[in-house]
Amino acid sequence: MKKAACAFFALVCLVLTSSAWGEPVGGAEVRALGLLNGEALACGQLALVERIRSHVVYEAAKTRAIGEIFEAATQERFLEMGKGERPCMDARTLAQQIEEAVAALKRAYASKP
Repeated sequence: MKKAACAFFALVCLVLTSSAWGEPVGGAEVRALGLLNGEALACGQLALVERIRSHVVYEAAKTRAIGEIFEAATQERFLEMGKGERPCMDARTLAQQIEEAVAALKRAYASKP
């Protein structure tokens, strides 16, 4: 009986930590901000980088999954920009896209149950 309880507990832990539950609330919006962050970093728009990071810190859930989504997206776009696959957007266009992504992030968490 004790072995069965331990096995059941291990299974529950595995299920709760797996990504089978799908993306966390706000995950897509955080990814969008991460992509914009990577571009801002690669293009030297450090004021915009600070703006993005502060919004993620204050608006998004403080979970490991959210942090990993943000960092992976940042790295993805930064490397893409480094390969010359995308030209840098001008600061105004990038700032506008950031504000749209922040608004989407706020909506995602406002509708959270």
